[in-house]
Amino acid sequence: DTGENHQPTLRKNTAEPVEQTLKQNIAEQLDETDTRLWRFIAHYVDEARRLEDYMGVEAIGIDETSRRGRNYITVVADLVEHDVINVTPGKDPATVERFSRDFMDHNGVPEYVRLVACDMSLGFRKGIREHLPHARRIVDKFHVARHANEAVDKAGKTEGRSNPLLKRTKYLWLRNEESLTELQVETKRNLTRQRLKTGRACRMREVLQDIYTDSRTPSEAWVRLHRLCSWMMHSRLEPMKDFARMIRRHFAEIVAYFEHPYTNAVLKGADSVIQNVKRRARGFRNMDYFATMIYLTCGRLDLKAVTTT
Repeated sequence: DTGENHQPTLRKNTAEPVEQTLKQNIAEQLDETDTRLWRFIAHYVDEARRLEDYMGVEAIGIDETSRRGRNYITVVADLVEHDVINVTPGKDPATVERFSRDFMDHNGVPEYVRLVACDMSLGFRKGIREHLPHARRIVDKFHVARHANEAVDKAGKTEGRSNPLLKRTKYLWLRNEESLTELQVETKRNLTRQRLKTGRACRMREVLQDIYTDSRTPSEAWVRLHRLCSWMMHSRLEPMKDFARMIRRHFAEIVAYFEHPYTNAVLKGADSVIQNVKRRARGFRNMDYFATMIYLTCGRLDLKAVTTT
């Protein structure tokens, strides 16, 4: 057995680090030390990565996830092949530089990357500008939607301090109606008739969703998004006004989605796998181990090419 399908099977309710847990679960079964087992896994993952060829990759997604607390890692995916191609610590311009070097080591050409889907991070923006000079940035629509939800939630909390009608209604405003029960839909509609500020904020969020769903051209999206921002700026709802200002700061990059409809959905899916790996391991103290497991679970590596003898 080459070990390519071996993943740690970790016990619940334990805070032991992954190294110790591996020793108790897999290393003991194979009569090997945990250190030797990690070297074994890392060796074959590294060998498989050496065979990766990124020549021709033109569209990538960049997103960060937390490792432990405030320790972040950046994950890069090929948006055409839908697989993770790079994992690096941090979420600043240096992360894009490290990706660029690794990309070139696998025959990738930074100057050929034409599209990058990312969030609104200034660090990513600076790194992309410096190391992927011909790439057009696309603000991922899932990040825009997340900020819209946060703005609606803030509006609800502010109004809820003085209006008991909003008690325990948070998710009525943050979820789409198809995700609500019939009773919840009826409750939401009854509250909407009360002309609540939170109801208006929710409607703004829904208009944003409609723009992403129904706009047929970048020009149409531009006009509709501009009108939405104007509405929010005149709403006297500070969270929605802040959200409108953020959209205006990144307007061109948000509208770019409607010309090149790439999203970081592949990274959202990968992040759920990554978080599951992290939970099962109760956290990784070693960044190299964490990166190895991400490549193993999300990189679609050809392990057979390096494990067949």
